[in-house]
Amino acid sequence: MFQRHSELLKDCMQKLFKSTIFVAGAGGLGCTVLSLIVRIGVKNIYLIDHGIVDEPDLNRQILYDRNDLGKSKVKVAGEKLKMINPECNLITIDKTLDEKFILPAVDIVIDCLEGFKSKLILDDLCQRKSIPLVHAGVGKFSGQVTTLMYNGGPTLKELYRGAVEEDKERQIFPPTVVLTAALQVSEMTKIICNKGDILNGKILQINLLQNHFDFLNLF
Repeated sequence: MFQRHSELLKDCMQKLFKSTIFVAGAGGLGCTVLSLIVRIGVKNIYLIDHGIVDEPDLNRQILYDRNDLGKSKVKVAGEKLKMINPECNLITIDKTLDEKFILPAVDIVIDCLEGFKSKLILDDLCQRKSIPLVHAGVGKFSGQVTTLMYNGGPTLKELYRGAVEEDKERQIFPPTVVLTAALQVSEMTKIICNKGDILNGKILQINLLQNHFDFLNLF
């Protein structure tokens, strides 16, 4: 199933097969991230989420449909991903990520969480083990992506300095979610393959309503 991109990544397909990725969140970002990474060739995946599929999720959470309403997100995601790539080894964790969580030994963590409190917990867990974190956030027509390598640059907590307020409206334009998640997977692939430029030290900010794509340098 990898024939259409194996030549593009011919120097690192084996690295992708052998890598272990931790995906935090099986919501909007997580659904697209998970769908893409199993299609690219990642076989070893940890997934944590404690949610169930709700009707408003269906506007952007592309792994689910109406038959999945009321079901565990990680259970449904696991079934759907196995149908895409039967060789994927998916370990699902049906719980909320908190300060007591022990992060397993993985190569990269992808932040697909919705709340900033849990994002900052994930940031702290990754910093302790110096595991690269591909962070993203979305809201309305806007999204942002950055990669934290924990090699001297700011942590996520330092970037936001506690100034972020949760978006209680949760209004999200579906294409914003899909595009932002695709950029996260691109970052993951470039880190594993040691290929191209990653967003370490800068944030890519996108606004689909205005067609703005801007970089914010962090150091």
